[in-house]
Amino acid sequence: MTNQTSVDARPADATSLREAIDAGRTTPAALVERAIERAEAVNPQLNFIAWPNFDRARAQAATARSGPLAGIPTMIKDMIMEKGIPAGWGAAALRDFIAPDDAPYARAIADTGLISIGRSAMPELGLNVVTESPLVGATRNPWSLDHTPGGSSGGGSAGVAGGVVPIAHASDGLGSIRHGAAPCGLVGLKPSRGRNIGDEALRSIADLNVNGCVSRTVRDTAAWLEATQTRAPGAAFAPVPLVTAPVETKLRIQAYCRVMRTGADPDASIAHVFADTIDLLGRLGHSVGDGQLPFAPSAAIGALHNITEGMFSRRLGFLSEQIGIAIGPDDLEYRSKTLVEQGNRIADADYDAAWQAMEGNVASYLALLQDIDIWMTPTFSTEIVRIGVFGPDTSWPDQRDHLPDYAGYSWTDNSAGSPSISLPIGFSDNGLPVGMQFATRPGGEALLLALAYQLENAIEWWHRKPPIWVGDN
Repeated sequence: MTNQTSVDARPADATSLREAIDAGRTTPAALVERAIERAEAVNPQLNFIAWPNFDRARAQAATARSGPLAGIPTMIKDMIMEKGIPAGWGAAALRDFIAPDDAPYARAIADTGLISIGRSAMPELGLNVVTESPLVGATRNPWSLDHTPGGSSGGGSAGVAGGVVPIAHASDGLGSIRHGAAPCGLVGLKPSRGRNIGDEALRSIADLNVNGCVSRTVRDTAAWLEATQTRAPGAAFAPVPLVTAPVETKLRIQAYCRVMRTGADPDASIAHVFADTIDLLGRLGHSVGDGQLPFAPSAAIGALHNITEGMFSRRLGFLSEQIGIAIGPDDLEYRSKTLVEQGNRIADADYDAAWQAMEGNVASYLALLQDIDIWMTPTFSTEIVRIGVFGPDTSWPDQRDHLPDYAGYSWTDNSAGSPSISLPIGFSDNGLPVGMQFATRPGGEALLLALAYQLENAIEWWHRKPPIWVGDN
């Protein structure tokens, strides 16, 4: 876990910028203007902006704002609607759609006082672990332009990692917050199902998607979660207080790193960071043991295939009805079109059987989490992939096994509704960020954040800057 990068002063995060506003050392207008300048400077290389909102951001920064993150520039993923703003979901077929209203979580972000300078890029309909689409093109990683910043939250992750904004909205259906954070050396927390504003009714195993953020520091992620969580009567969980300190108790941690479908070990550089993390956790006083999955992993991946393929093919019409624009397979990129074709081949009986199998897997996983404090895995099984490996012009059948082998550690927490966080622990042999993932029982975000603080204090990842960096030094 050697620091491979510049170790200048800690870069300004959202928390420190908010303190600077309060102390009169800067203004929201100045911060927004600087973020716009940075975006214009680096977006030609990274291509992380789907739709700029510069004029609206300037107007918002010129008026008084309230909220715990008031005046801080951010970006909102092109996946939740903001009234009067384009919302393309990464799909060329939706390039002319203008959102008629704000989504509940968009209102929650606005209520924090954050100011979005633009919509961040994402893959078509959020269906990929990279951010490459016919609508925007390939989004690139500030650590290496030849590599992906992950997905589907790769646009916001690239913008934060490059220093354009200190924090950005992200969403996660099968790992997308964590799959954007890890390639970019960021903190990425997937909250529990039902935790956030707008998610009050989510209780089903099929309710996979949640919202959150990517950031460079744990305290920024903690502040975002505290500000955007629901406090509605009857919510799934009591509100999480603002977490500000490292964990002080000894945790029971189980660590697992095998590729689920094949049982193979992760690549050597991933295994090295995994082992170093276990060693660090031991030195910090935690008890770390070898973890064993509580379900048959290969069969679980088979069920996951039937669910993801069958769900997308069956829900495409629902999206069309929701936004009033007809979308058929021929309107999609080749990868998505072949995914729909694969899903259409799955009989209803097999689709239902896959969900029944997943119910059993989730029950076993939740039972495991009751007996330990933390379940730890890598975020990816290999170094982050190059642009084009999972691109929109490749067919889904050519990707369907490679994808879960690469990124298959994250889906369990979406199915189970449990929180999970990817932390920027180390680097691959080629100097690219490597994330490690930590999960706990539903409602346990405070524990994950406290552990994250402890690891952040030990590693001090906030010093790290990628080769493409436009933030404060």
